[in-house]
Amino acid sequence: MPRRAKPSEPGPDAPDRVAETVRQLARAIAPELRVERRWGHPWYVGQDLVFLIGEFDHHVGVEFWRGTTLKDPRHLLEGTGKNLRHVKLRSVEAATSPEFVALLREAIRLDQAEPPRPR
Repeated sequence: MPRRAKPSEPGPDAPDRVAETVRQLARAIAPELRVERRWGHPWYVGQDLVFLIGEFDHHVGVEFWRGTTLKDPRHLLEGTGKNLRHVKLRSVEAATSPEFVALLREAIRLDQAEPPRPR
């Protein structure tokens, strides 16, 4: 009878570790943001919704509420919605990259500078 392989240990780039890295960045960059559940998901909120962090099997998705307004010279943002855009992170390195950190900072800056978006 064949032996079952042991489940592999989660590596340093497991989605839960990547998500925790993004949460730590958010707390460091903008400790004033609070977390509120909207539509069943934990959104980071300032004056308005800013972003959410979603864990999936093979990546972490960071959804930006004002995604179409963000400056994204490296083209990290994906999506085709009216306002929302997201980034898929597959490693801690990607989550701490200057390009991704710049997107977080820009999203927070927009929240502070612009009135809440009409829904």
